[in-house]
Amino acid sequence: MDLAGFPATEQKALLDAGRASCRELLASCRYRAELTEPVVNAIPTTDWETAEALAGRLDDDPELSAGAPLRGLVTAHKDLADTAGVRTTYGSPVYAEHIPEEDSPLVAHLRGTGLVSIGKTNTPEFGKGSHTFNPVHGLTRNPWDPARSAGGSSGGAAVALACGSVSVADGSDLGGSLRNPASFNGVVGFRPTSGAIIHDVVRDPRIRQPMSGPMGRTVADVALLLGAMTDQVVAPDPASERPRVAFSPDLGDLPLDPEVRALTRKAADALADAGWDIVEACPDLTGADRCFEDLRGLSMALSFAHLVDDDRVKETARYEIGLGLAMGVNRIAEAVEAEQHLRASWGRFFAVGSFDMLLSATSQVPPFPVGIEWVEEIDGVHFDQYTHWMRSCSRITVPGGPAVSVPAGFTADGLPVGVQLAAPRDHDHALIAFAAAAEEVFGPCPAPDLGALAVLDPATLPPGPLG
Repeated sequence: MDLAGFPATEQKALLDAGRASCRELLASCRYRAELTEPVVNAIPTTDWETAEALAGRLDDDPELSAGAPLRGLVTAHKDLADTAGVRTTYGSPVYAEHIPEEDSPLVAHLRGTGLVSIGKTNTPEFGKGSHTFNPVHGLTRNPWDPARSAGGSSGGAAVALACGSVSVADGSDLGGSLRNPASFNGVVGFRPTSGAIIHDVVRDPRIRQPMSGPMGRTVADVALLLGAMTDQVVAPDPASERPRVAFSPDLGDLPLDPEVRALTRKAADALADAGWDIVEACPDLTGADRCFEDLRGLSMALSFAHLVDDDRVKETARYEIGLGLAMGVNRIAEAVEAEQHLRASWGRFFAVGSFDMLLSATSQVPPFPVGIEWVEEIDGVHFDQYTHWMRSCSRITVPGGPAVSVPAGFTADGLPVGVQLAAPRDHDHALIAFAAAAEEVFGPCPAPDLGALAVLDPATLPPGPLG
């Protein structure tokens, strides 16, 4: 039985019923990882010995982690999260040999849920950028087309899920790092309401935008992991028979790749055909772009000021650290005030329009060629900063409500495209329910052709930005 091919909820049901063992599930995931990792490079650090020992103990001792919500399921942690005794590099040469003594708070919590961790998933350096490559572990490739980007910054997690190498995966999201790679790889990525889950990298209480969150192959899988992260039961059952949805594919004025625009419109039409109330409307996000960039720079400065002149760190990261360090008190106050205004405006938009959620494009482009460092042009519009092509996600970050990317279709070249559903703050469980209903309308996303991946010679594939 190909256990790794089942969604996590079905794996859990088989384990709980005694119809499969933890050892068997781990072996199935390992088979898929060893089949695909030479090409995709999603999990560059592995610890199979420790994982196999834990799976064996779980099988041999029914009392061990008894009742834990994720007992026996397989995961790997994003390489931004400290894992005790396991190499954690943050994708940076500065920390290339770093082995933490303690788990990050989220990893420590997840260990208590019964998960079996096999290692670390790849990320851009310090999680900066929506294209997963770094000088320590190299490039992560998209399993649907290894010549294309896996997105980021949770690109390794999304690819590991798409390949079935893990059951569920944690990621983190500042400007779209859970949502963008989910869209690029045909999986689900959920950014919770700001402040709902402990974050692993930015521990300064002044920084509220970076968020950890769950990823899975289905909305139900994401609900399962979200429940374990928050110690709550998250039911993915639809909460309304006829949701009222504000629809703005481009959030008012963002350039979109024509295929992304068409697929987002097709998704809205499918929901309308299913009885959903789709209304063309967009919240007022004036000032969100500057607010996001200022708070992102401040986040970088507070976390990494000591690296601003370290030429081992990539230029785009040092640029953002410098921006944050250069911010005066007035600019910081303006950013915080703008964030508060946008949060209030976001809530009013949903209340006044009686909207359950907002539907838009997750990413402004489909997966792009791996050799490109960042997208510099979309539909004739040129960008001069590496975060500007990600605004379909980063604009949604600022008001702080939950957002999720759900697979919605494929381009003519067979590349996955997701749509983004966003909701008012603290409506996380309702959004999960609506996303599950949308997923049912769109239909299940198939898996990539792992057999085709397995026969590829990595040496023949185009190089990433670092060669």
